[in-house]
Amino acid sequence: MLSVLGIVFAALFLIDAALHLIACYRRYPKMRGATKVLLMPLLCALYLACSKEFRLLVVLALVFGWLGDVFLLFKSRKIFMLLGICSFAFGHVFYVGAFLSGYPSLHVLMLIPIALCAVWMMFVRKKLLPYAPKSLRKPGFVYALLLSLTGLSALYLLLLTQRLPYLIAFVGGLFFMVSDTILTGQQYRRETRHGNFFVMLTYIAAQLLLILCFILLGGN
Repeated sequence: MLSVLGIVFAALFLIDAALHLIACYRRYPKMRGATKVLLMPLLCALYLACSKEFRLLVVLALVFGWLGDVFLLFKSRKIFMLLGICSFAFGHVFYVGAFLSGYPSLHVLMLIPIALCAVWMMFVRKKLLPYAPKSLRKPGFVYALLLSLTGLSALYLLLLTQRLPYLIAFVGGLFFMVSDTILTGQQYRRETRHGNFFVMLTYIAAQLLLILCFILLGGN
């Protein structure tokens, strides 16, 4: 069962997420910025309140996710877009580390995520990177690889253990990939009126599902 503190932080996170999505949909920039910077701190507080197993790597993933959120508020400037990419990249490194730290040995089942990763990278190279500025293509390629490893690490552990939390995390990883695909289209192809709403809807779902996985793995 959730603790009282866990219920409080869950409610605060959901309220803030709802307000942020309203701000994205209705295009209220001040409200959007104010609610966005609270998302990851509240999610981190929820994780700390609900999980009995503290994982520093999970907290670091959320910290760098927060940094990425802040930098992307100014994504119209290339330097902030690059800093946002780097921050989220580190976040994915920490997520992958949190997943695989307890499973150091390799297994033949890893070939499935590797094959899916190759397909994803082909999609990124052909459909996404050509629209990005040349200065961001190499960082974008590396980021796309790290992005996929979050969900694919969860898939590997799902195949290995058949545990429900890893299925939840795998779906979260897919949402992350969808979110960044939409973001790339918004930034470098054609900006749509409600594009940011769908970017943040899938991003919030991704982060929430990943943290839910670690809460369930930590026990409560």
